[in-house]
Amino acid sequence: HEAGYELGNLDATLILQRPKVSPHKEAISPTFLMGVHPSVVNIKAKTHEKVDSLGENRSIAAHTVVLLMKK
Repeated sequence: HEAGYELGNLDATLILQRPKVSPHKEAISPTFLMGVHPSVVNIKAKTHEKVDSLGENRSIAAHTVVLLMKK
C-alpha cells in the first residue's frame, strides 16, 4: 500500500502429498494479513502422484501468481 499498489488477485498452488490442504485452507489464507476480500485469493493443492521428492513426501512446492494493481 505504501508503494501505491493493491492486490488484484493471488493464485497459489501447493504441491504436496500430505497433509490434505482443504481442512486448513481458511487458516493459511493470507486475507487477514493483507486486508483483502477472500474472493481475490485462491489457494489450491495438488499431489505429485508419488513421483520424486514431492511425491515421496520429502518436500513441498508452491507456485504463486500475484497481480498487483497501481492505485
